[in-house]
Order: sequence, then C-alpha cells, then structure tokens
Amino acid sequence: MKNIISAIERTLSQIFEPAFLKVFIFGILTTIVAIIATWFLANYLKGQIILTHFDWQWVNDAFQWLLDVDWIFNIIFFFLMGIFFPPIATIFMSLYLDDIVDAVEDKYYGEKKAGKRLGVGHLAYLALRLAFMIVLLNIIVIPLYLFFFWLPFVPVIIFYTLNSYLLGWGYYEMVAVRHLGIREASLHRKSIRGQVLGGGFVITLLYSFLVINLTAPILGAAILTHLFHLSIQDSETEF
Repeated sequence: MKNIISAIERTLSQIFEPAFLKVFIFGILTTIVAIIATWFLANYLKGQIILTHFDWQWVNDAFQWLLDVDWIFNIIFFFLMGIFFPPIATIFMSLYLDDIVDAVEDKYYGEKKAGKRLGVGHLAYLALRLAFMIVLLNIIVIPLYLFFFWLPFVPVIIFYTLNSYLLGWGYYEMVAVRHLGIREASLHRKSIRGQVLGGGFVITLLYSFLVINLTAPILGAAILTHLFHLSIQDSETEF
C-alpha cells in the first residue's frame, strides 16, 4: 500500500512539469480519438444487431424496441464503452509510453533508467495483446454480469477485479520489459502481485469517471513505472 500511495503522489506531482506535460497533453488528445473510435464501434455494433434476424418474430421485435429507445441504447453504449474504451485507449497510449517512462525515470530513477526504448512496434504488440485479452474476457463474463445483475455490487466487484488484474498486468509488463526479459518480468510481477493489482485498480478507477478517464492511460503508465522501481528498491534493500 505504501508503494501505491507513493506512486500516485509522485505521478500527480509531475503532471505540470514540461517533459511530462507534453506527453500528458498529446496523450489526452489521443485518448479523445479513442473515445470517438469507441463511439463509432458502438454504433457499428448497433447496426450489426439491427441487421440480425432471428427465427422468432418476437425476438426481432424485442431487439428493435430496445434499439429504438434512446436511453436504452445509451445504457448499452456506456456498457460497451466500459469494455472497449480501456483497450482502445491503451493501444493509442502505446505511442507515448516510452516518453512517459522516460519522463518518470529521468526525474526519479536516473541511475536505474532503462538502457533502451522498446519502440512503437513492440509496444503496439503488447498493447494489442492486452486489448484483446480485455475485450475477450469482459465479453466472456457478460453472462455473469447479467446473472448477478439483481445482486448489489456483485457485477461491480467482478468488473473491477477482472479489469484491475488485466490492466495491472498489461501496464506493468509494458514498463518492466524495458528492464527485464519477458520471463524475468513475469516472475517479478508475481512476487509483487498485490501491488500490481492495486495499481491496476487505480487505473480501472480512473477509467470509470468521465473526463478523468482521459488521463487514465498516461497516469496509469506513470504509476506502474513507479511501482516497478519502488518494488525493485525494496528488494535491493532486503539484501
């Protein structure tokens, strides 16, 4: 918990510094593009549902009624946005992740700075893999959301637990592989799984609020960078 609080404090204290602010502004603009992409994706899916026909007329009528009622479509859209926005924003964020990590490491961990940048290609691969896992697993658990819909907080607990794990794992890996190999990064992540899950929860929480969610990819990458280095410092102190 101490490292998570320190990571958040250090991230927020750096927002208005020139090196970080540049990435922050471009990241927010890119995230806005992600929101627009999410909107078009939701409308595309709506169109696909409209084009879907079932053998029973009453099913077709039910779908048509649901999609004709604006407030119901808005609920569906925000639900889809909750699923698709984080992975889409993460893909766009990968364009700037090297710059985010550099800005954090230059100020706080200069002696531990990674010797190489991953590059857009490698980061895009990691971001796409994470995006695929987020979308796939969130779609798989939709029946659980529906089944537990009437039980207070259960769907929320499922959503935050799943996405905290996925975002913590994905963002941590994109930071850690700059310093460690894939296998070593995985082993280290497992040794601090509680911190990674906590960092993922913060990212998921940021994604949950309008306007603030514009900052989620950038702040999330910075927070996980701090958690990686703080945990390394802890392990070195033990020895």
